[in-house]
Amino acid sequence: MKRILVVLALMLVAAALSFAGGTQQAAAPTGEVTEPTTIEIWYSLGATYSAPLQEIIADFNAQHDLITVEGVYQGGYGDTQQKLLAAYVAQNPPVLSQLEQSLAGALYRNNALVSLEGFIANEPDFDLDDFIPEMLAGPTFDGELYGFPINTSTPVLYLNLDLFEQAGLGPEDYPTNWDEVYEVSKRIADPAGRTYGVRVYNSGWIMDSYFNQFGGRLFDEGYTRSLVNSREIKDAMALWQRMVAEGVAVYQGGGDGSNMDAAGQVGISLRSTGSIQWYHDNVTYDWDVIPFALGPNPAVSLGGGNVYMIQRTSSQEQLAAWEFLKYLTTTQNQIRWSLATGYMVSRRSAFESPEIQQIFEDDPRYRVTYDQLPYAFPRPKIETWTEIENMIQEAMTRIVLQGASVDILDQVAAEIDEMLQ
Repeated sequence: MKRILVVLALMLVAAALSFAGGTQQAAAPTGEVTEPTTIEIWYSLGATYSAPLQEIIADFNAQHDLITVEGVYQGGYGDTQQKLLAAYVAQNPPVLSQLEQSLAGALYRNNALVSLEGFIANEPDFDLDDFIPEMLAGPTFDGELYGFPINTSTPVLYLNLDLFEQAGLGPEDYPTNWDEVYEVSKRIADPAGRTYGVRVYNSGWIMDSYFNQFGGRLFDEGYTRSLVNSREIKDAMALWQRMVAEGVAVYQGGGDGSNMDAAGQVGISLRSTGSIQWYHDNVTYDWDVIPFALGPNPAVSLGGGNVYMIQRTSSQEQLAAWEFLKYLTTTQNQIRWSLATGYMVSRRSAFESPEIQQIFEDDPRYRVTYDQLPYAFPRPKIETWTEIENMIQEAMTRIVLQGASVDILDQVAAEIDEMLQ
């Protein structure tokens, strides 16, 4: 019943968005801001991560007489998306909003996002080629760019080198595929001592990366059919099921998973590149970082979020928003942002800067996330992804943790197909 209610809610939101927003994308406004204009940017970055954004906003405001930008924290990724949907239906959205990689599809599919192509075309000196193309794949829909990266990340593997050493493992044993992860985990794990070779869990971008590494895809190319019950994905889930059943892997995410990492109970952990600073602050053992783009098919999903311009806002607001987007994504602000947060820079010029290169020299672990970018792919861009993701996560928990047959994915695929129709 809960699932039916969620689907009905999505249908109602879609209808309201379609009614409010129409179906035509207006041309990008031209000219300059000619009157005092205050705009909001909604974001989901709390605590440490919001401070550098607010500093960039303050510096921008100090340089502009007619434009005032206000940054408004809206809670987590899901909260921001839901508040944005509600504000858009109420015809009172912000002109800019951060959205997590997989949450923009609902807005795009209902024509609530403003294409940036017109703004870029009207600005011949804007160097789009300086942006790292893999990162632009996330906010690109049907060949058009709708946003810019703000806090891109990829998942990487964190190794507890103390446990590696105790198991007689060295750098030559660092895993490059899932067979090697399994073999290394068997040597590290000590069920009696509650020590595990690897920690796995059902976070969306971890699942998506893992399935792709087995050659599995969640949907066909046009998002018309679910492929979650493919042999490749069933094999992937079966491997984690076996590893957990044998006690070489632990299925634990969230805060409890972080507590296990801090306590040194896990040999290999699947986490965001943004966790590097967390490791500096919270662990006492020796550790390393290696790519998560494992074989047999190296792949890693994009994480973090992008900033989008929203429809049902005035021409003056959109012109002001474009000015701020340009400022937010300058090379120097990209460097500034990355130095303060640990997130990836999205411009080649920032990546090649002395400041970022010095970070790599001081601590090569920061570079790993960039090294695996050739294998990066965007998250699903589908309107009902949040509900579909929940369905797949529930199935994974039943299979991996409770020992259910992988064939329950057949029913999951059928239910997803109904939603896609």
